[in-house]
Amino acid sequence: MTGRRLTLTTIGLSIRDEMRVKSMLQLVEGKTAATWTYVDEAGADLAICEPESTLAQAVSRQATQRGRPRCVSLVRQGAQPMEDTPAVFAPLRVSDFISMLDATLAAQGVDTSLNTQQLMAAAHAEAATQNEGFLLAHALRDIAAKNSQHTFRLVRGNVSIYVLPAQASVFASEDLSPELLTELAQVSTGFEVTELGNDAMPASESGFRRHSLQYVLWNCGLLGTTTDLLPWLPRMARFRLQRWPDFGRLGHKTWQVRLTSILINNAYTPQQMTSLVQQPIANIRGFLNGCELCGLLTHEALADDTSEADEPETAAAVTPAESKAGSRWSGLLRSIRNALHIGD
Repeated sequence: MTGRRLTLTTIGLSIRDEMRVKSMLQLVEGKTAATWTYVDEAGADLAICEPESTLAQAVSRQATQRGRPRCVSLVRQGAQPMEDTPAVFAPLRVSDFISMLDATLAAQGVDTSLNTQQLMAAAHAEAATQNEGFLLAHALRDIAAKNSQHTFRLVRGNVSIYVLPAQASVFASEDLSPELLTELAQVSTGFEVTELGNDAMPASESGFRRHSLQYVLWNCGLLGTTTDLLPWLPRMARFRLQRWPDFGRLGHKTWQVRLTSILINNAYTPQQMTSLVQQPIANIRGFLNGCELCGLLTHEALADDTSEADEPETAAAVTPAESKAGSRWSGLLRSIRNALHIGD
């Protein structure tokens, strides 16, 4: 480890990808040959770029003349890196991230060799980031975000899944029961993802079963990723919900309805939620992951002096009957009934 300090920035990346980069900086702290700091400046030592971003392309052209920043393209399947830039592939892996940092140092003549202990630590960080369920979660998140008219095929063993983001539909060669989704969501290798044309939709008479994309996203998060939060979610944050999950179609448990009513109006850490609804942290993480994949979750960073393990303020802080008038309680009941499609 040298005493050298360098800076890193992102240009054109989505908020999720930017948060993932920042989280990786925390994961690899002390494991690379220099100290890295994230900055919001185009003149950083290293810039991780979205190849299709006009700003990133401009910065890359300027970097050719000025010698900095060193631009690296974050490439998704089917895309091409910017001209004259090295590439790393999404979803970004910790091992690739470390190699990218050290390649920047090596270009400046700095010895980037890691000792055995550092390599073991890097491997541990890699394992943490590639935790169960993240492979399918990453693929589905990226496909859903495209809102493309194309069809995407995911193959794992004998199971073929066709995702149509524009129709918010999924066709699968087998019924995507919660049990099968749990199994698929927990594999760490072996998924083949292919982008097909607009007309690539399997016929229902061929034995393919249709599901809503929200159902698959929800269960992928809820059932397959409970060992940790999704990699792009911050660990030190309070979470809240923008709107109710469609429990009437997705299914639900009583504690999930209660937690939703809390998070609609207030933001809490996962540790606080365990006390609020008396559920283990694995269940809380799965719930948050499902909400995130369905686009329901928002978060706010914790203050520097705030512990993630803080207890919730009081039950009164989240109980509408005690904090608001009776009309507010009636409104909450109506929201729950609407979310569950009671009376439809």
